[in-house]
Amino acid sequence: MSDLIIEKLLEKRDSYLTILKHLSFELMMDLTDIEIKEIKEVEKNTLDQLKIIQQEIAQILSQNQS
Repeated sequence: MSDLIIEKLLEKRDSYLTILKHLSFELMMDLTDIEIKEIKEVEKNTLDQLKIIQQEIAQILSQNQS
């Protein structure tokens, strides 16, 4: 069961990494200050979600080792 949960978390992680890649690309465009601010906010929220996913994966893996 935990393998399935980890697989879903890894898929979610990959989605967030893709979002970050696209956000980085968007920041290379000619944007207004407001657009840059919005992208930076989405980027921050995405990184926060990635940290949560990493913690969940680590917790599951540590429980499996016990």
